[in-house]
Amino acid sequence: MGCNSSKQQSAATSSGASAPSKKASNKSSKGKGKAPSVKGRNPDRLHKLFFQAQDCKNSEELQPFYEKAAELLDTNDANLARYRHASTKQTPLHLLAKLMDMDCSRALLAILEKLLKLNPQALTVADNKGNIPMHYAVAPSVYLLDDPTISTDNSNDNNNNRQNKRVPFSWQARGILLSRFIEADPVTSEYYLKRNNVVYEAADAVGGCSPLYRVLQTLGDDFNSASPSVAYVDVIHRGAKATELPGIGNSCDGDKPLSLLYRKFTRQFDISEKFFSGDNSRPEVVEHRQKYKTAAGNTWKLIEVLLRPVDPEEQEKPWGIVHRAVQVETPPDLLRYIVETNAQDLTRVDADGNLPLHYAAASKPAKHVNPKAHFPVFYNKYVVDELLYKFPEGATSRDAKGRYPLTLAVQSNKQWIGGGIKSLYDAFPDGMQQIDLENHESLKRALSLTEGQQASDDDESKEEKTDPGDKTIEGVIKDHHHDAIMLVQQDNVDVSEVVTSMWAHEEDAGVQMLGCVAIQKMLVKLESQPQEVLRIALSAVAAVVNAMKAHPNEMIVQETACKAIRYLAPSDGQREVSMVASGAVAAIVGAMQAHVGDSSVQREACNSLSTIVQQGGADRATIVASVSGLTAILNALAAHPKDFSVQQAGLKALISLTDHSKEANLPDLPRSQTEPILVNAQLNFPKECRQAIEILSRRMSV
Repeated sequence: MGCNSSKQQSAATSSGASAPSKKASNKSSKGKGKAPSVKGRNPDRLHKLFFQAQDCKNSEELQPFYEKAAELLDTNDANLARYRHASTKQTPLHLLAKLMDMDCSRALLAILEKLLKLNPQALTVADNKGNIPMHYAVAPSVYLLDDPTISTDNSNDNNNNRQNKRVPFSWQARGILLSRFIEADPVTSEYYLKRNNVVYEAADAVGGCSPLYRVLQTLGDDFNSASPSVAYVDVIHRGAKATELPGIGNSCDGDKPLSLLYRKFTRQFDISEKFFSGDNSRPEVVEHRQKYKTAAGNTWKLIEVLLRPVDPEEQEKPWGIVHRAVQVETPPDLLRYIVETNAQDLTRVDADGNLPLHYAAASKPAKHVNPKAHFPVFYNKYVVDELLYKFPEGATSRDAKGRYPLTLAVQSNKQWIGGGIKSLYDAFPDGMQQIDLENHESLKRALSLTEGQQASDDDESKEEKTDPGDKTIEGVIKDHHHDAIMLVQQDNVDVSEVVTSMWAHEEDAGVQMLGCVAIQKMLVKLESQPQEVLRIALSAVAAVVNAMKAHPNEMIVQETACKAIRYLAPSDGQREVSMVASGAVAAIVGAMQAHVGDSSVQREACNSLSTIVQQGGADRATIVASVSGLTAILNALAAHPKDFSVQQAGLKALISLTDHSKEANLPDLPRSQTEPILVNAQLNFPKECRQAIEILSRRMSV
């Protein structure tokens, strides 16, 4: 089996490079695994060899190429390793790195060692796209399975519908090769791995992102109990030497490695809990659940690895996952999960004498070189509030230097409300004894307002001339409680600002309602741009669902949240966004059950369920039915027989569900309950509902 010439070869030839002709390539490819003859003494011989090797299909076909490469490199001709293609500007090391997608054998490692010995500077050489060799070594260009005997089950969630093929692969072997790149040039490697704006060219590439994010994106569901993908990600984490890296957002969409992993974890865990029709103790069901429990466990190990200290000396000290999570911009939903499942860390002092609350209070607002890289500054309020909610006594605890969390917060130049200073003061007012208010005039004014005193006319006029986000000379940034409400209503507000405001003020129903409205408006404007809709959905889905959970009795919150989810639904199944694992489907049905009498809630909920099912097909129809969604729709129709908007939305939702009656696990459409609904719809809206009534009449049970 030979290696055929690629399209790239034609491009290279047309640019004037001395690539072999198609005829010569085909001739040399005859015979299984035979490497083409590379004659002469031109310095491009090694480059030609690796170029033609790109079309090999497996490691077996690559062996003759490795043998020939070793023969050339053993001549110690450094010009072979230094050669750069005239148009692509790539060195042989660039091309060798690309071969790692199909082979990570010791044979490739041996060639790598020889290349680096002859030309170690090749590690710093960028090609015509600005990419160093590590770019092609760090992240696979295809989705990979570590164990070729295990196939990914695509039937349970369409997050696994990949655009690229999957190939057998070893993450452990690739980790060894990547480690060699890092060891050979740690400075260049560290700089590259810390970037958040690297552009990859695969069909599923997201735009500018970090190498870590791209690797996590290419990881399939790891069903291997040995967790090979975890070891590989650890190589990248240690190579970057950056504790904050997992919490840095992509330059293109702001999504963070930890966000991607937590969405993946919740999806896998949700699938592992799935109930099937019939006997759920069947071996195949038990095996299915165990596979996804293993996958979820491996994903959680990835989260733990990324939160672990990078410095080996720090790793040896006692540390807690909550302590680490509050030092990184951990996504709000993941941080809450970590706090709830590791509550013991909240009261535990680490090796440096700090509680998690001390780290949260001392954290400084991120420098927004790229606003998409970091959360807005009022993310700090959410972190502080989350820790205080679980352990309010933490506000009274001193760190190793005797400082209260309130003191640390004031010294960190954060906002009075958005930075969590007010929350710490409310929890422990006596902590103010450590602060000299005479040197903190803005803090003094904030306290007087908090205690119900009236600021002087002079102070009021000064504040009117100062933007809420401006820092005073005392180091505390003034802001106001209504800032969040004002912010989410701005026309040019970004989704990160809306979402963070919602998490930071989740107790405020007004912020939640206006936040949902803002998200829905963004989505309406961008409805024709799927990538922009996805960018919003990456963070907005969790925030909207959380709003519904936090305010179950607020009908306006439920209504606006359901409407927002309707426009978020097209992103279901992309980049680990899941309307099921996020709790969106269950929250919608819960809203319908709690507010049967509210026509607006019923209308928007039916519309959302209909869109989710249309997007996700039979699997989503099954899920909706499993949480009593079909019954909720029928109840909505029965409760509002004369409201056309509810009838239209409800009938459409029933049709969307029953469209999948053959593939989905659905209950029958009960004639006793459905027929009276259809009769009323026929009487009240004979023309508008006629087609839907005819369809559903044929689908009722006998």
